[in-house]
Amino acid sequence: MNGRDDFSATATPRSPRAPRWFVPALQMLPLAERRCLVRNLLDNMGMELSSGEYAVLSACEGARSLDEHEARAALRLGAPPEHRPAIRALLESCARSGLLSAVSDLVSRFGLPRDEVASPLAGIVVRTADRPRLLRRLLTGAAEMQNRTGATYRWYIVDDSRQEQSRRANREAIAANALLDATHLDLSVAESLEAELTAAFPQFSAEVRWLLGAAQGDEVTYGRTQNYLLLRFAGRRLLMADDDITIQPRRSALLRPGVEVSVGASAATWYENLDAAFSACPALELDPFAEHDRWLGRPLADAWPRAERGSGGLAIGNLPAELGTSFAPNARVIFTWNHVLGDPGWDTFESQQLNLEPETRRWLAAHPDAARYAFESQIHCRGPVALRLAPQQSLLTTTVTGFDNTLLIPPTIRAGRGGDPLLGAAAHCIHPEGWAVVLPFALPHLREERRQWLTPTDTLVKPAARFIRSQVILRGRSLVAERADQRMEALGTTLLDLAAADDATLTRGLMEGAAEYAAGILFDIRQQLDDPSLPAGWKHVLSQWFVSPSFKLDQASLRARIPSPQEVRSMASGYGCALQVWPQLWSFCRGRFR
Repeated sequence: MNGRDDFSATATPRSPRAPRWFVPALQMLPLAERRCLVRNLLDNMGMELSSGEYAVLSACEGARSLDEHEARAALRLGAPPEHRPAIRALLESCARSGLLSAVSDLVSRFGLPRDEVASPLAGIVVRTADRPRLLRRLLTGAAEMQNRTGATYRWYIVDDSRQEQSRRANREAIAANALLDATHLDLSVAESLEAELTAAFPQFSAEVRWLLGAAQGDEVTYGRTQNYLLLRFAGRRLLMADDDITIQPRRSALLRPGVEVSVGASAATWYENLDAAFSACPALELDPFAEHDRWLGRPLADAWPRAERGSGGLAIGNLPAELGTSFAPNARVIFTWNHVLGDPGWDTFESQQLNLEPETRRWLAAHPDAARYAFESQIHCRGPVALRLAPQQSLLTTTVTGFDNTLLIPPTIRAGRGGDPLLGAAAHCIHPEGWAVVLPFALPHLREERRQWLTPTDTLVKPAARFIRSQVILRGRSLVAERADQRMEALGTTLLDLAAADDATLTRGLMEGAAEYAAGILFDIRQQLDDPSLPAGWKHVLSQWFVSPSFKLDQASLRARIPSPQEVRSMASGYGCALQVWPQLWSFCRGRFR
């Protein structure tokens, strides 16, 4: 299922009588033909194993009870029942020796709860560009919520509009909601942050322009506003909202109580129209911004016990070995976001449309008529099935996102697609101890017009930012510096090294990445086609994508789906230079706007 077996599809039971054991990153050192030394890279504990014993340990992953690890290893290795006692004895020995890490020991690394008082929330920053009607709708909803709840926030409207009439209409929308404490920040004015930073750092003028410069031609500059707000509010916690949301919190259809510690994709449901979605996802009486504020910037020493005390308890889901380093004394929640209802936020295509999570598969089996809505409708509800506490690996900015910008959060690309995932990957490299909280409610994301999504007959060309992201993840694992600014500068250097690669090297890397991506999707489609529980309508949809040119694996098809080496080289060079100077720009702005 989804390229995984049943043991990774659900979270570890919440029973305190089943201790959980985490499989950390392991190092294997050969000793003889069939003997090796295996080390736990988290604790430096080692144990000598035979090749067969190492195969058993390698078949285990995540944080599970010994019963679950035993069952998983037996399944993966095709072990007969008479071998199960030996597998269990080996796992118990690995647990005693420290080769497996007790989850309770990992949690103890956070330290004792300290109930830190979080820094004040700077406010809610709305990024907008030439959509004054949507901004007015958002601000009107904010004023209504303020009247209803009595909660007040500072609002900052970061205006990246290209047309003067849009900027004028945005100012009018702010004036029409005068009870809100709202400030208009116009990126088009001559006295801009870009001009100020260029004057203060003339040697970095090219990097500042790459980060904050106005759109050229038909450029899409989502990242420009994100870079601006991270500098303008350096040293403070803040929430970022898109202008096309409404402040109408709703309960996700697949939600269950409790907290899940996990990484991975979200569950999804989809609907024929908005009325059907609202019927399945009832309204909630809560202040969404206060819910973000409760978690954003909290040390894990406080966040973890809070999660354990909540209704439904805490469960462990998918937790890859490399994330063991996230259990650290300085671990804290650096990002928050919530579910989305309506437009799911992607421009053309995301593999989540085909790689369904187990909860979505079960929902689809119970709602077979919904199969056609996955692509015919753009009304989706997406998010984890419980409040998710996750070692930070990704980032979602479709509705409301919280940034703990008291830490050095990296920038993203100013222009182009794929900026959010890239920022999330870079943040994980800079702050491997950073965590995210995905809040268990949805906010409607309602665009004015329908997006042009990919069809099975189209060819998907992956943006250069996706390849840069994969390289950030790969190269970030080798960073050894401890300070965030040093790690950011070192990551920038590795990207400049990538930019120096020749065309043949870049092309080979791009094609390997495209092949791996397509093969993963095809494998998952084949598994679903073989799943008797899924409805025929969904399998008909999948069969069309199975032969799509977007996932063909021959050399000509792969080459047609990759960006040019020149585009990758330009982006790697620009982003690498930007990362190297960002710590100085961020520190300057922290003092400037204190």
